[in-house]
Amino acid sequence: MVEPVVRIRCPSAEEEARVREVLEAAGWRAERSLTWLVVREADPDAVNLALVEGGATARVAAREQLGRLLGWLLDRQGDLQGREVNVRNLCARVLSEAGLSGRHALREEADLVEAARSLTEQLLSTGGAFVSWDRFLSLFCR
Repeated sequence: MVEPVVRIRCPSAEEEARVREVLEAAGWRAERSLTWLVVREADPDAVNLALVEGGATARVAAREQLGRLLGWLLDRQGDLQGREVNVRNLCARVLSEAGLSGRHALREEADLVEAARSLTEQLLSTGGAFVSWDRFLSLFCR
């Protein structure tokens, strides 16, 4: 899914230069926006893949936060009883760090927990840990 902005936080000036170089080679232009590099009108997964393939260590903010959500879910192995607020907060953080809270709205808490359980079961049964941006949106957002 193309998003209006894809945010990348670079830990150093050297990494920022590397990220800009990688993005330009892939056909994107990065702009500075406060503490972020921003790529406009791009797919977060495609931008992140370009960073990985180009050897940059920085990652797209949405992918970093989605990875944290997946790690948390896998650590709990589907035991989400009483953790509805945690699921909501982690999903909200994915959107807020990506700068997309105004564009995508989260589902109701019960739906978020059910989606989280379903996703956890899938990850555990398949051994797969990649969840695309589109899949995150379809599971957790209205």
